[in-house]
Amino acid sequence: MAVSRREANKIKCRQDILKASRRLFKEKGYDDTMIDDVADKAGISKATLYNYFPNKESLLVGTMDDQIDATRRCIAAVGTNSYDKIKLVLEFLVLDSIKFIDVSRRIMYLNACEASPMYGKVNEAKEMLRHLTDRAKEEGTFKEDIHSVEIVEILMSIYLNSQFQWKDIEELTEEQVRTRIERMLEITLAGCFK
Repeated sequence: MAVSRREANKIKCRQDILKASRRLFKEKGYDDTMIDDVADKAGISKATLYNYFPNKESLLVGTMDDQIDATRRCIAAVGTNSYDKIKLVLEFLVLDSIKFIDVSRRIMYLNACEASPMYGKVNEAKEMLRHLTDRAKEEGTFKEDIHSVEIVEILMSIYLNSQFQWKDIEELTEEQVRTRIERMLEITLAGCFK
């Protein structure tokens, strides 16, 4: 489906705002970044920014939404078995987080705060993983008597562990991340495989 020039400009403007906010959050920190800073960095007026994002926290929501959309596109683009797609999702999420680890950590923290608009946003990623886990069970990768929700909780614990416990996360190469995730999957899911 073709997108009009106007719609394409709106999409680009939104992406520019999110890129600017992530860079500023990394450089200055979330608390020290002001909406004016984001508008300046994106090359737009503050009023234009508010048309897309009503407050600073909504920039985090937009970042999370983009990460989920990019993850969906990533797994749709590969024609492989569901278990390999599960690994791909974890690798993509961790590698994407490394670029802006403090922002990713804040998003994960706010996801657990009921008063935050980020509350429960990770459920979209969990649902994607649950669907892939169900398919992996159908493909004979996982035992049928283990609930998919339990496997998803293990997968999410690997992701959260990478965010908060991998003290060297910013120094890891892509290959080191992939190797570490694969090893963690082998260890934590050992009892789940057929």
